[in-house]
Amino acid sequence: MSDQTPAEQWNAAASGWARWAERAGDYIGPATEKMLDLAGVAPGNRALDVGCGSGEQTVLVAHRVGATGHVLAIDIAAPMIAATEKTLAVAGLTNVSTRVCSAEALTDDTLFDTAISRLVLMLIPDPLAAVRAVWTVLRPGGSFAAIVPGNPERDIFASTALDILARHGGTTVSPHTPGSFRSLVDPDRLSTLFQSAGFVDVAVSAEPTLRRLDTAATATAMIRDGFAFFKALVGKLPPQGQEAAWADVENALRRFEGPDGLAVPGELNLVVGRKPPG
Repeated sequence: MSDQTPAEQWNAAASGWARWAERAGDYIGPATEKMLDLAGVAPGNRALDVGCGSGEQTVLVAHRVGATGHVLAIDIAAPMIAATEKTLAVAGLTNVSTRVCSAEALTDDTLFDTAISRLVLMLIPDPLAAVRAVWTVLRPGGSFAAIVPGNPERDIFASTALDILARHGGTTVSPHTPGSFRSLVDPDRLSTLFQSAGFVDVAVSAEPTLRRLDTAATATAMIRDGFAFFKALVGKLPPQGQEAAWADVENALRRFEGPDGLAVPGELNLVVGRKPPG
């Protein structure tokens, strides 16, 4: 593994992530809309986006809350905040503010009606501190919904690349390792996390996905360019070793190529909890 902190990893990967983000719409779009439904994002809400990345889901939240609502988008990486601000400018949205901030350090004077987080919680070394911080800034009765990776046996796209890169890097990506990509794949652990933070009516559901891209080479380029945690697995290898690892990823993904391009099945976990009223 690379010695970089998560913030340093995402600072380096931000531009690559933003370049590929629009290609993720078909893959994660349905789960994102379901997450927003579960969180109860509605017109006039004051909403929080935890780990905004390059802002694609922030735009969806901003449209839902409308002109009478407001969104705060936070991320630990300043380049990601810059990418989000660019995405918002292109969309012509002015009801969003941004902040370079970790989820664990979140504080706010005015409470939020709702909060969401897309593919972030599993990478936080202390996810309980992060979820508790979100609980603290929600109004009573407010909901927090999040997306994290699902069962590795069914999340084929991520698992194929992850296992190969980990093997080349001489490490193991364990569900028991805090801050690893797989740290919240267990639905029971995910539910317990939200309950331990104080949320009630906690529910976890699995959402099947299908990642469609042109070729295995395209998929490998996307992972290499923008998936910070994956890149870190081979970050200490010499250039020749890194090239060998990425070549193995591409070769493994070729089995999913067909006449209509690459299609790789996957799975995401959706979790939602509510802050008790009163």
